[in-house]
Amino acid sequence: MKITPEQRRKIFGMQRQYGIDEDDLRSVVEQVSGSRSISALTKDQAIKVIDRLCRIVGETPKPREHRVTDAMLGKIRQLEKELGWADEPKRLQGFVKKFAGVDRLNWLTKQQGMKLIEALKKMRDRGYQRAAP
Repeated sequence: MKITPEQRRKIFGMQRQYGIDEDDLRSVVEQVSGSRSISALTKDQAIKVIDRLCRIVGETPKPREHRVTDAMLGKIRQLEKELGWADEPKRLQGFVKKFAGVDRLNWLTKQQGMKLIEALKKMRDRGYQRAAP
């Protein structure tokens, strides 16, 4: 499976945030995959590149098993539709940023994902409706 758009954004975001030289970034990619091409990375190779970049810049990589599951992401998307937010993707993104402090759903931990699902369910059960523009 090929690198995801989220992984690609994470890699280039870290490069910008930490001022990682292009050649250094490509060297890390080559060490992991044997190729200097980021586009040619698989999903698993991209995880390894991100984890290695985290270690290089002094961040602690998130253990894979502690990340939000696909089933949890599906439930979050279902609740997004039930709340009437599906036509405004930035609405959920802003809520997640405020609620959990992360920019992307895929960056949530399992614990954050469970708490987010419960918060969205409570909003739904209380009859929360998006304010009319």
